[in-house]
Amino acid sequence: MSAAIDLVDGTLSWLEIDAAALAHNVRALASAVRAEGPPPLTCAMVKGNAYGHGLIESSRVFAAAGVDWLGVGELAEVRRLRRAGLATPLYCVNYLAADQVAEAVGSDVRFVIYDPDVVAAAAAAARTQGRVARLHLKVETGTHRQGLDAPAAAVLAARIAADPHLHLEGIATHFADVEDTTDHRFAHDQLRRFEAAVSSIRVAVAALNPAAPAPLAHASNTAAVLLWPDRVGADLIRFGIGAYGMWPSAETYVSRAHLDQGQLELWPALTWKTRIAQIRDVPTGAWVGYGRTFEASRDSRIAVLPVGYYDGYDRGLSNTGQVLVGGKRAPVVGRVSMNMIAVDVTDSPHAHVGAEVVLLGRQAAQHGGPGDEISARRMASWLGTIHYEVTTRIHERLPRRVVGTVGP
Repeated sequence: MSAAIDLVDGTLSWLEIDAAALAHNVRALASAVRAEGPPPLTCAMVKGNAYGHGLIESSRVFAAAGVDWLGVGELAEVRRLRRAGLATPLYCVNYLAADQVAEAVGSDVRFVIYDPDVVAAAAAAARTQGRVARLHLKVETGTHRQGLDAPAAAVLAARIAADPHLHLEGIATHFADVEDTTDHRFAHDQLRRFEAAVSSIRVAVAALNPAAPAPLAHASNTAAVLLWPDRVGADLIRFGIGAYGMWPSAETYVSRAHLDQGQLELWPALTWKTRIAQIRDVPTGAWVGYGRTFEASRDSRIAVLPVGYYDGYDRGLSNTGQVLVGGKRAPVVGRVSMNMIAVDVTDSPHAHVGAEVVLLGRQAAQHGGPGDEISARRMASWLGTIHYEVTTRIHERLPRRVVGTVGP
């Protein structure tokens, strides 16, 4: 299987995306919501190349798993998804310029708005195309990054409600620090402000257009769904990092346990692999790599892997990172270069040229046993960053191969 990938795609580094894991994660998160009434709509965020998991590949899996919407960050992602034949409703969460709105409306994309000029452009495009533009008004509740405060949002909502070519489909906000702490007083204050804003906006809309359905209210991300499943997400839930099998943070995991919200297992979906290109014997005292940053303290076997920082294997992993060879850890030695890294396989008896190596993910032991895992969170700790960055920075040129099936 891997050899075929190498020949077809011309690279010795690739990613395997577990379809069963992606499907499990979105279904588990959706089932965690305990709101009254009908089940909420679900939106899997696929922006950032699906958090590094492959925009088209992951979107197809999510659609097959029954996700209602896909969340994108820019018009380029919309184009790619539509060209790939995906008809799933798309929701753009980032800014669209006024001159991009006509294409978004024509592609049947719902999108975030807070700029009156963009609203005017949406109305003009919808009128010209004989459509109705579906808009989601962003309310500022404490992040100070996107959106309008509640009074300004109500004014813009009334303007939208008065135009027959516009439909205020949703009202949204985003939490500032729900993932970063176990003290969620600020997040609760944001939620209270949002709920008050939603109430006032719905009243304003109903006064102008009593027949219009109430706008969907959505403030959820993965962490909010995990922590407050009975309060957040009654209308729409947006899954980001959790859809890919990663907890937003250790604090979220601890907080959920403290709140006694029940067990929920997420399955990491990504495995990043390469192959050993060369093994050479390096004597005690010899140097490895650029800058002579690693000196062998014993007679060693050093394997060269055809992957580097151009591929997204961060240079900060020099003399710090680890990979899996035969289910055992082998340390990165010397500097990560543009297209190559070296690892010490002295203690990896099954290492040989052509052997499969796991850079990120799980690998079974060569001859039975539990094997081991290099998680995105562990790699992020070596780099002093977050696991979101680890996966999203894997180069888009590397092939993503979907393995397994979605299941019923």
